[in-house]
Amino acid sequence: MIRATTLSFYFFFVSAFSAIAETYPEVLFENSVLPGSYAYSQVHYEGGSWMENVGGRLPVSDSVYFTPGNALSLKYTASPEGHWYAQIDYPNSSNHYQPKADDVLTFKLFVASDTESGALPRIALRQKDTLSNFIDLAKYVVDFQQNMWLNVRLPLRVIGGLRMDEAIDGVRFSQGTGDNGTHWLYIDQIEFLPAKPPRVKLSSPAVLSTAKAYDRHVDLTWQLPLTPSIRYIKIYRSEDNTHFEPVAIRPIFVQKCTDFVPHSNKTYYYKIAWVDYDYLESPFSNIVEASPETSSDEALLDAVQAAHFNYFWERAEVNSGMHSAHFGTDDATVSVKETGLGILSYIVGVERGFVSRSLVKSRLQRIVDFLGKVERYNGAYPAELNGRTGKGVFAVDTIPVADLKATAFLMQGLLVAQQYFQADSDDTDSLTEKIDSLWAGVAWNQFAIEGHEHILLDRWSPVTGFTEASPLGGFNADFICYILALASPQFALEPDAYARGLGVRRTLVDSTQALALADNRVFSVKIREGSGPSLPSYLEFPYTSDSTVYGLPIAVGTVDTSLLEAYKPFLAFDPRNKKDRFTNYFVNNVNLAKAYQRRDNEHQCCGFSKDIWGMETRSDTTDTLVAVNPAIASATYGYLPEDAMRSIRAFYHQLGPALFTEYGFRKWIAIGENTLADEYDAMNQAAVVVMIENGRSGLIWDLFSDHPDIKKVIENHFSIE
Repeated sequence: MIRATTLSFYFFFVSAFSAIAETYPEVLFENSVLPGSYAYSQVHYEGGSWMENVGGRLPVSDSVYFTPGNALSLKYTASPEGHWYAQIDYPNSSNHYQPKADDVLTFKLFVASDTESGALPRIALRQKDTLSNFIDLAKYVVDFQQNMWLNVRLPLRVIGGLRMDEAIDGVRFSQGTGDNGTHWLYIDQIEFLPAKPPRVKLSSPAVLSTAKAYDRHVDLTWQLPLTPSIRYIKIYRSEDNTHFEPVAIRPIFVQKCTDFVPHSNKTYYYKIAWVDYDYLESPFSNIVEASPETSSDEALLDAVQAAHFNYFWERAEVNSGMHSAHFGTDDATVSVKETGLGILSYIVGVERGFVSRSLVKSRLQRIVDFLGKVERYNGAYPAELNGRTGKGVFAVDTIPVADLKATAFLMQGLLVAQQYFQADSDDTDSLTEKIDSLWAGVAWNQFAIEGHEHILLDRWSPVTGFTEASPLGGFNADFICYILALASPQFALEPDAYARGLGVRRTLVDSTQALALADNRVFSVKIREGSGPSLPSYLEFPYTSDSTVYGLPIAVGTVDTSLLEAYKPFLAFDPRNKKDRFTNYFVNNVNLAKAYQRRDNEHQCCGFSKDIWGMETRSDTTDTLVAVNPAIASATYGYLPEDAMRSIRAFYHQLGPALFTEYGFRKWIAIGENTLADEYDAMNQAAVVVMIENGRSGLIWDLFSDHPDIKKVIENHFSIE
């Protein structure tokens, strides 16, 4: 399978944007990337050599490219006494390309300057903190000449110092001959391919199924045949049904493409072609037209929710039905937490008509059947599972760990689904019973040590006990762990855990202290015979802040962390009219959202629009960015629907060409740095689709709060105002 990694630079005042494919292991850079700068390229030069860069990153061109819509630009001078390099890294630490001896590093090269082959760069591969030997690029360029796209094929077996047991993190281009000349190259489609890929000729026309128009975008879907030589789907658009230009390219495992068009209230024409491993195209598909029209608020909300729902719907692992942790690869790892988030999105999808009721029930049956057979400990699941075998996937293979937070998000989703489908006919009886069994089987009270029974711990291992565990508590996602632990029909915490456990945020006084020494009856791990209980000591921080922020009273929460932390507890748990000893949660969250927006507007993090807000600080491989997370403002629809609607329109219309895709809004955008993420975040995508629905209909809030076990917690710990 392929994985496109992107790094690029783009000035936002340029009008042409293109779509981006997410990152997949065998593709390090493909120019279906959106034009935006990334910290995944690093540029260095010294001693008289020079390389064009912006903020230490490589630029890209949106006018010279091999596939739509950009290519990396390498413009440099090479001094005999100097040196330069440009390093292109994967943006994500997991699932980099694992080298195979027979594979080939390939890319497309365009020489735009008067450059001889000997002045081309050298190339090396990076693995963790080491580099392979450098190879002269000129030796592997096919039919070298200037001003045309050339094929570069570099067999991995010729690269000295390359370790076949270590994943490749990136590619480094480095100075070759120092001739003092100025050279300009474009590079595109950096890929690792098998030496002999499938070569079946693509003789049949592609099949474009639909082109569905929205406010400013068109969703295209296609019917892909089981032809192994198809590597990409290439999308063409025309405004006159005569002159077609390529606008995007998608890998074969992506089921649709969102094309953000220049204008609403205009007709566009589309056709597609299959593309093989040599970039030869099949005959074109039929032409399908679409006419986006300016949408009402309700129609735009439908479109935004549908895209974010699609993030979860497309990413199901085929065997288990659960959410794939590494979409687009042959890695069967699934995420327990993200499956729970996905289930909430599925319910919204059914209610809004994005997917049929029967399809969602079928997928849920597959999920619960799988969950009933997988590795777990006292009913709690590992954070990740192998979707084929059901075995846990752990950081250290020999140390299995049950993750209580991941389990809580999963159970939350399952309880909502159970409530939603309980009114259906007898064909859902087995689904209801299986969810009951999974829910009742989680022994929440065993994730606490004797002497601290009111404090939940976030993990336990049958090998190391609670050694690596941290206490749960505070105004964050831990909230839902306590709600579920108090609601458990068989293994509930004592009622005082609500105030004494949830209501205090704790850290260990001595982070080296081994919680495994605590003599818990069920999860007891003793370092030596005769060792007695050794209860941990905690630093405790108050749950409430009781502060005034930007003129607004805030009882719990803070604007100093992402606002999503305050939303995580309330994806399913209904804060409306809920008051406990700490706060009125709905009123508090409204004030917290307003204060966060006022802070962002005061800092002018988005300069040109007070409706574009949601500031977060992002640290990556090279620097720290002040970025805007579009999910923050969009998800406030559950609390401030009018404000959120203005923000959704601003993100969509002003930044949509770069920010909005078939999977919804990207993870973040740093406008001041001309850069944005090439990836998505499951919590962000769920917050948008679910919190918009809660603001529109209260659907997820109502379903979760109506569950009999959750009702008991509400009755015991909340007053209804």
